[in-house]
Amino acid sequence: MVMKATYRQTVAHWISIIVHPVAFPLLTVALLTNLATNSWSYAARITFLGVALTALPVAALVVWQVSRGHWTDLDVSVRRQRYALYPVGLLCMALMIGVFVAIHAPRLAIGLAIALGLASSVDGLINFVYKVSAHATGAAVCAAFLWFVPGWGIPATLAAILVGWSRVELGRHTRGQVLLGWGVGLAGTLAALFTLLAL
Repeated sequence: MVMKATYRQTVAHWISIIVHPVAFPLLTVALLTNLATNSWSYAARITFLGVALTALPVAALVVWQVSRGHWTDLDVSVRRQRYALYPVGLLCMALMIGVFVAIHAPRLAIGLAIALGLASSVDGLINFVYKVSAHATGAAVCAAFLWFVPGWGIPATLAAILVGWSRVELGRHTRGQVLLGWGVGLAGTLAALFTLLAL
C-alpha cells in the first residue's frame, strides 16, 4: 500500500530540493560574486563555471549509479553508498578552488569553495562511521557566508534551520546527524575565513 505524503512531508520535500547542498552553494557563489563586483553577468559566469566543475559531474555520477541500481535514491541516503560519492565530490571541489584562484575570483567566493571543501572532507571522514547531513553542512556554510551580503543573512539562516527540520521530517537523518552537519559547516567556514585572512 502506497502511503500518501502528508502536508508536512510535502513541504519538507520542497525545502530539501530548494536548499540542496549543490543548489544553495551555487546561489551563494552568485550573490558573493555580485557583492564583490556589482556585476550580475560576471556572477552568472562564475556560477556557471561552478555548475560545470561540481554540479554536473556529481549529478551525472548519482544518476548513473541510481539508474544501474547501485544506489537506492538521488539523495544517496544509504551511508555506505556515499563512500564513492565523497571522493568524486571532493575532487570536483578541489578543481573548482584551483580554477577560482587561477582566474582571481572574488575572495569570498574562493573562501566559500574552501569552506565547502573542508566541511565535505570532514563529512566524508565521518561517513565511514556515522551518517551526517550534507544538506545541513552545506546550508550552514552558505548561511554563514551570506551574512556578508546585505539582507541575506537572516533568510539564509532560516533556510539552514528549515532544511535541518526537513531532513528529520523526511526520515533521512536524525536530529544528531543534522546538528553534526551544522557544526561541521560552521567549523569549515571558520577555518576557511582564517585561511583567507592568512593569504
